Order: sequence, then structure tokens, then C-alpha cells
Amino acid sequence: MLHNKVLLLLFFFSSRLFIVFSSAERSSFKISVPPSTDVWRTPITNRFNASTHLLLSSGPVPLKSFNRTRITFSANWTTLFDQGGILLHLTPSKSAKPASTGTSDPGFSDRWLKTGIEFNMDKPFLSTVGTYVYSDWSIVPTSETGGKTTIEVRREVDDTGTSLWVYQLVIGDDGKELQRNPLRQVTWFFAGEDEWLLDVRAMAARPASREDVKGDKNLVVEFEGVEIDVGGVSH
Repeated sequence: MLHNKVLLLLFFFSSRLFIVFSSAERSSFKISVPPSTDVWRTPITNRFNASTHLLLSSGPVPLKSFNRTRITFSANWTTLFDQGGILLHLTPSKSAKPASTGTSDPGFSDRWLKTGIEFNMDKPFLSTVGTYVYSDWSIVPTSETGGKTTIEVRREVDDTGTSLWVYQLVIGDDGKELQRNPLRQVTWFFAGEDEWLLDVRAMAARPASREDVKGDKNLVVEFEGVEIDVGGVSH
């Protein structure tokens, strides 16, 4: 059953389900997040308390069904490590074997990728964090001078296998894609994909403590233009 606050259009193309939020009013939403929130894991830190918004009303889906998701967002970034974007969270399916899901690693059985904007050195950067066991972080300058950012993550196949690619999309005033900037290739994301479930969410976090926040206590991130492509995968 679809969430009663979300109106979707469903299209079927070659056994694939393409989901688009059909109403600009209903497909836009805000996330307000307090300080001391993050999605980040190191040998001495394990924080998974960011504010999120479910993008698939059915909840987690088999990883093998995922093809692509896109979202546009904006915020008044003011404080070190303010962030917003997409969160892809992997958890083992019931049939998964412990050795194949990484549960032999230090007590962790989940993996994730988050990507979007992160505020650093007094300006927003395009940011991606991949977490297989512990988190690694990459940032690049954004080509946008301000305002909205559009991020897309998608399955891609080449002669080396299947990877997750992260892109920044430059969108024109007419809504058409003008440019696609590659940000990150994640080679491990689809490894053993039959044994993983994927949860797709919009997310926002403000890791700073209340004392270090500049401006309003909560960070508010506005989202729109959600697209999700799940269904049968053709290699």
C-alpha cells in the first residue's frame, strides 16, 4: 500500500518499475534535524542517528532490484559538517550467510552510502561517504554557485563488473539535464547482492554540538524531484 501522503506514478518498462513522485507539492518535503546527529562509523565512533525520510513506502527492497535514484535538495548550510542528501542503507536478508555479509568484521553487519552536500571550510562541498566496515569520506567542490543540488546514484555495468556510481547533475531552468559530473565509483556496493536488502532515504544531519551551531539550532533541508528506479535488472 502506498503511503497516504505520497502520490506516485508507476511505469513498467521491460520488467522494471520506475517510480516518480508525480505532484510537485507532494513530492517536496523538509527534514529538520537537531545538533549531534550523523551517519558515521570509525574504530572509535559509531553514530547512526541522522533524520531521514523514507523514499520507498514498501520499506527495504532486494538490492538486486535497485537501478537508480535521484533527488534535488537545498538548505542554508551554516555549521561545520552540516549535511543533506541520499542515504542507501544495506542490511542482510534473512537468507544471507554470515561470512558473505561481513558479520565476521568487528560486530557490524550493515553497510551504507550517503551522498549529497556537506559544509566544510565555510562552504558547501559535494560529499560521499561509503561504509563497508568503517566510513571513508570524499569531497569535491560543487559546480553550483548556490541554491539547489541534484544528486543521482545508479547501477552501472562495465567489463570490470557492477558498481554504484554517484553523479552531480546540473539542471537547466527548463528542468533538463545539462551536465553530469561523476563523483564516486563504489565497487563493493553490489557484491553478493542476492543476500542484501536496500533501504532508500533522504537524510539530513548536523554533527556539531549545540554550542558550536551557527544560527538556528536545527538544520532544515528541503527536498524535491524524487525519482527511484527499481525492478528487474538486465545485464
